[in-house]
Amino acid sequence: MQNVEKDRISIRIDRDRKEAAQKVFNEMGLDLGTAINMFLAQSIRDQALPFQPSVYGQRLSQALKEAAKGDVTTFDTEQDFYHYLDNLGD
Repeated sequence: MQNVEKDRISIRIDRDRKEAAQKVFNEMGLDLGTAINMFLAQSIRDQALPFQPSVYGQRLSQALKEAAKGDVTTFDTEQDFYHYLDNLGD
């Protein structure tokens, strides 16, 4: 096997989201690092996301149009942002 130089990355993620993801990946026999590497490898291979965002697809298009006009919403925390997204359909 070829010796590949590796870099370390660090990201911040909501603890509950991380634990939920770890549970899913563990059930598939994967650890979180392996799952992230699989995501990156698939993205590189396809030159795209390995899934098609659909829940917020139309909302994203609308948000980009609004942002171009300067009509934006700001958030104090990441949790506020996710709460906003979760309640868009209400």
